[in-house]
Amino acid sequence: MKKIMFIMALLPLTLLIRGQGLEDFTNYPETSNAYHDGTFIGNDGSTWQYFQCRGDSVIVAPSPTLGKNRTPTAEVISGTLHNGCGTLSFQFKQVFSTNVNLDVMVNGLVYYTATTNSEQGIVKNSGNITVNISGDFTLDLKQHDNNAGQVCIDNITWTAYSGTILPEPSNYPTAFIAVPSSFTITLTWTDALGTQPPTAYLIKGSTQNNITAPVDGVPVPDDPNLADGSGVLNIFQGAQTCAFSNLNSNTPYYFKIFPYTNTGIDINYKTDGTPPSASGITPNTVIINSENFDDLTFGDWMTFNVLGDSVWRIDGIHGVNGTGCARMTGYAGAPYANDDWLISPSLNFSNYVNENLTFMTAMKYAGPVLKVLISNEYDGQSDPSTFTWTLLSATLSPGNWVWTPSGIVNVSGIQGDEVYIAFRYTSTITEASTWEVDNIVVMGDFGTGINPKPAFTEIKVVPNPSNGWFTILLNQPGSKEISICSLTGNEVYRNTTDQSSLQMHLTGMPKGFYLIRIQCTDTKETIIKKLILN
Repeated sequence: MKKIMFIMALLPLTLLIRGQGLEDFTNYPETSNAYHDGTFIGNDGSTWQYFQCRGDSVIVAPSPTLGKNRTPTAEVISGTLHNGCGTLSFQFKQVFSTNVNLDVMVNGLVYYTATTNSEQGIVKNSGNITVNISGDFTLDLKQHDNNAGQVCIDNITWTAYSGTILPEPSNYPTAFIAVPSSFTITLTWTDALGTQPPTAYLIKGSTQNNITAPVDGVPVPDDPNLADGSGVLNIFQGAQTCAFSNLNSNTPYYFKIFPYTNTGIDINYKTDGTPPSASGITPNTVIINSENFDDLTFGDWMTFNVLGDSVWRIDGIHGVNGTGCARMTGYAGAPYANDDWLISPSLNFSNYVNENLTFMTAMKYAGPVLKVLISNEYDGQSDPSTFTWTLLSATLSPGNWVWTPSGIVNVSGIQGDEVYIAFRYTSTITEASTWEVDNIVVMGDFGTGINPKPAFTEIKVVPNPSNGWFTILLNQPGSKEISICSLTGNEVYRNTTDQSSLQMHLTGMPKGFYLIRIQCTDTKETIIKKLILN
């Protein structure tokens, strides 16, 4: 039994007197290393829920451990708690080698993200997290994404809200602007000043210029997905920026920003006068090439061994989200000297402007840094080390198998109809690290005077929008390669066919926009079609 029983017997009365709550997971039922969904009665008497949690790694037993890369995403949710929340805190521990990245939400808004940096087994405390909301509320501790490491949580405490109800914000923010980029629009502003500053801002977005004002007393939860035509973000005072991602290319988007004070039933929006508005049109961006290795092949990427016995291989389980990835190591019982290349197919940059590259890497062990290179001189078949390559600047994994986004890598400085991108791995007789590469995406914008439709256009997707079942009508002779990607570059389908029609289904995939890329095998002509899943 957890802690001391006579203290726990007195706890509800003590907490009521002090206006404080505690959840130490006394009734949490899991003790094994298997992940389960379930419920338990919290110390407050409400029913708490947990998803994809285990119980074999504890802080003070019992304690839930939220899983990594689970379906559904691992989280722990309280029942309805009362008397508002002033501050909250909790303990957490990185269970395995992957760093913690845990969001702490109150009534659906993220107030804190717990992180670690190679601190496996160390119990940490969040410190006091300021919330200051009145009325009933719900706590939700949820993995930030599928790459977040397993995290054990315990001893959540919170104080009741004792603040006063604030009046409406005095002023609107200024300098509210929208900056489009590939599949993303970033919004910036200057915080509102005045007698009563806002607690936070509600940013509403839409594909139509028809945004309506929020209503006092009715909080609007975050909805970052604009795929259905509208979206919402709540951003605290002081941040002065936010972004909507996974947008459609070549599409206008409209935004308005509403400052507010308080939360819950006391939320008070400023809606008088003219709220600041902004708009932007996303670039006419398409995915030139993408590879996620999920089919456990290199796809149309190639490998070249210059030195050593080791070569690039496919790892079927250690990629992003537990899928395939490309993996290279020069260690085989001891470090060996190696020089090995992972090279893209020929990319025709003549049809595009503002080309950029994104990918993810993970690595461990000491050794030379992986190099990311680009060339318009390589012939596509010979020893790549004998050609001229330009080194690209990208963010790479710091180690400990942490999957790390590259950031947006500008590759527009190299032009031509035969451009190659490469990852060059080297090791020595004294040092041999292991590198993994995944989710490679090359994108570009159609520039002025460039026709985005190639020679073959007799291709239709019906119905579109689709509920997941649809048919691709390929009224073109010959073999064609078909791939389907989300707007973030995650490839969900790839196949080659010579049929005139292809019935497909993407049931179970997230709703939103997808790009269907059809390439004629003989002529290499390519067309991009947009698919909407609803």
